Amino acid sequence: MALSINLEDHYNYTLLEVQGKVDAITSHMLDRAIEAATFEGNRHLILDCSQLYSISSEGLRVLLNTRSTLTLLHSLTLCNVSRPIYSLLELTGITRYIPVANDLDEAESMLFESDAKLGRISVS
Repeated sequence: MALSINLEDHYNYTLLEVQGKVDAITSHMLDRAIEAATFEGNRHLILDCSQLYSISSEGLRVLLNTRSTLTLLHSLTLCNVSRPIYSLLELTGITRYIPVANDLDEAESMLFESDAKLGRISVS
């Protein structure tokens, strides 16, 4: 199965909808899509993994490299992660470094709370 990634800009984040599998052959596509999304200037990236069927060690490496190269002005959040992929992320320790939300609404709430804590937005 091929990999397809759709980028959708929102007010304060870019949504990357990942469909297919990320492996040694397709991991560079995910890397380039993330790079393009951060180049566009949005502070936050949300990866919607609802159509992600599998991820290899190369895909996990892309996620960890992304997390380590993001500045304090950027964040990476995963959402809609299937149970088997979540188990892999947990087993490898990635969930300690990259937040995982149940759905897009929860991911947006997490970003809002993070921005509020850092004083990027004011909450009345």
